[in-house]
Amino acid sequence: MIFNRAGVKYAQKNCRYPYSVEVNDIEGMKEVIAFDHVCANYTNNYRSKDNFIEADVIPMDIDNSGSDNPVMWMTQERIIETFKEYEFILVPSRNHMKEKDGKSARPKWHIYFRITKTSSADTYESLKKRLQKMYPFFDPEALGAARFIYATESEDIYWNKGSMTIDQIFNDADFDSVREGSRNSSLSRKAASLLKRYGDTDEARDLFLKANDECVPPLEKEELRTIWRSAIKFYNEKVLTDPAYVPPEKYGDNEWDDPIPFEEYIMPPFPVDALPKPIADYVLAVSESTQTPLDMAGVLALPAIAVCIQGKYSIAGKSDWIEPLNIYALEVAQPSERKSAVIKLMCNAICLYEIEYNRVHAATVEKNKSRLRMLQKQQKSIEDRIAMGKATMDELENVTEEIASFKEINPLQLYVDDVTTEKLVSILAKNDGHAAIISSEGGIFDTLAGIYTKTVNIDVMLKAYSGDTIKVDRVGRDSEYVLNPALTVMLMAQPSVASQVLGNKNFQGRGLTARFLYCIPSSRLGERNINSKAVPEDVKARYETLITNMLDDPYGNKIITLSDAARELFYQFSMNLEADLLKEYTEFSAWVGKLGGTTLRIAGLLCRAEKYVCHDFCEQYEGDQVDEDVPLVVSKATMSRAIRLANYFLVHARVAFSAMPEEQIREQAKVILDKIREKKLERFTRRDMMRYCSRFKRTEVIQPILNFLDDYGYIRQEPVTVKYYGRPPLPSYLVNPKV
Repeated sequence: MIFNRAGVKYAQKNCRYPYSVEVNDIEGMKEVIAFDHVCANYTNNYRSKDNFIEADVIPMDIDNSGSDNPVMWMTQERIIETFKEYEFILVPSRNHMKEKDGKSARPKWHIYFRITKTSSADTYESLKKRLQKMYPFFDPEALGAARFIYATESEDIYWNKGSMTIDQIFNDADFDSVREGSRNSSLSRKAASLLKRYGDTDEARDLFLKANDECVPPLEKEELRTIWRSAIKFYNEKVLTDPAYVPPEKYGDNEWDDPIPFEEYIMPPFPVDALPKPIADYVLAVSESTQTPLDMAGVLALPAIAVCIQGKYSIAGKSDWIEPLNIYALEVAQPSERKSAVIKLMCNAICLYEIEYNRVHAATVEKNKSRLRMLQKQQKSIEDRIAMGKATMDELENVTEEIASFKEINPLQLYVDDVTTEKLVSILAKNDGHAAIISSEGGIFDTLAGIYTKTVNIDVMLKAYSGDTIKVDRVGRDSEYVLNPALTVMLMAQPSVASQVLGNKNFQGRGLTARFLYCIPSSRLGERNINSKAVPEDVKARYETLITNMLDDPYGNKIITLSDAARELFYQFSMNLEADLLKEYTEFSAWVGKLGGTTLRIAGLLCRAEKYVCHDFCEQYEGDQVDEDVPLVVSKATMSRAIRLANYFLVHARVAFSAMPEEQIREQAKVILDKIREKKLERFTRRDMMRYCSRFKRTEVIQPILNFLDDYGYIRQEPVTVKYYGRPPLPSYLVNPKV
């Protein structure tokens, strides 16, 4: 255990503890307690919460001030028996067995527990609060992260060589440790549950604040106020207006409410008719052939269009508001949902175009490479001749200028599957700033989260979405610049991956999660027809013709504009979003704040895909044909379709941000509910449920699930009588008869 001591005793105003002591035996502990000391490391050895660096030991005080009855006092024997499994050092305090403040002499202790090292002052304080809540004999006034302990001259030191650290006690305790990534959603759920049970009362508010104290670390007051206001709004507008709701004053404590359903959201059907007809027909056919939800192919159609025209067109909301036409989308689907099959069918035309283009231009690419190699060899030859006095600097300057201005021709690469951020920059640079990531997995998120390396450049994803210049400096290599990048991302991920992404604090804080469109299609597993109808050849041909036509558009920066009617419709939609941004959409306001620009992008994609652009000559095509020199203008009808799609994504985003971070715990809760129904349980203990559901092998895994079910009203924990000493009893639960 690591301690830091001062060079003085009983100095209350002293804040400097410059002497670090690693204690491995009782003699080392005697050196520590001979002076005022602290149990953590602080910046510049100056004791304060803000300077907290780390700690592997936590001190707790036992003053036995709760009772004047000696029978209730915590003696050395009782302390050892209570914490015999845990490593700690027990030291009498300087007022041990002395009269103080008019109270009789009694045992008073400092107990120093070994903990798993932590570098968070909030986590450190939270652990002390949790210990005091579990064992009320600990002093509630001595729980700060910057607390110091006065020197004591006692020789009576006891070292308990337990096999566990004290923080492990919560693996076996009835305590919901809510950590970063789930605090907001957990407290939102808790607030709704408390309001429903106690009404809009001080009691509900106090219990909500206590729930925050149990978070690691607790949320800031401003975040708490936002969550509570949102819960009050939900309570007033939804709960109180529900005819089936019974206010708390009208039912007894033993009565049960209807449990809150897990799936509270009705997902809107995908508006496939909002897509251009050749694409809509193909989406319907792919959905039928693969027996997958219409959403899977429908949402994928938008990034497929974006891959074809990003870097070729932009759209203007007004003269100084230009949006590029690349998009990010994330579809959430369970394993075996045929994600790869849908991607293959939707992107096959793009893949075939890339293959054919590279076949036709293979000789040109190779000739370009050969020319560059020749120039480089010529440069090297001239440099050698200059060294021998056989050539002039003018000759070198000529070839050097040609190399500097040389334009490399690279094979066409329209999209990649799995890629690192470093490789992505290189692909963007080689493709004049254009690239796409299309994958049936979410592996790129593991890369961005730093699972494989600590040097992850998340800025690449942020800037490539907005079109901001990317510059990457490489050690030992030339810097890479990407002007006006345009990256499209289409990922299909399992719920567990999506949950981690949406709960990632860095992704949220940097705005990455706010850049994605989300789709959570309903599963068709168990209902699929193996003898489904294949995609008709004529439907496939019309889709491939349109994709090829968009891919044939030359790169440049053509601006798609809005008609007056489209602009008015779009501005009204945007103003409605803005008016409700901090009221209706508080929980995902960052995402909604970008929806206006995203809707513009969708309108631009639809506008181009609705037309067949004649390049050298017009082919026979069923649909609108325009000359490539004719400017594209978004009509009111096209904008209306874009807004329909935006409203579809708005509902899915709300579910994603509110429900997806808890998707895994929700699925686990269903397992427990199934077991309750199977065994017709009316009451059970946590240990019972661990025996019934063998997948939950540790208490720290099952306890949050039981808390979740309690919050949703499926079960209710029975009251626990807390003993003054000894370990708390294991929790037991009553089952809602309505389950």
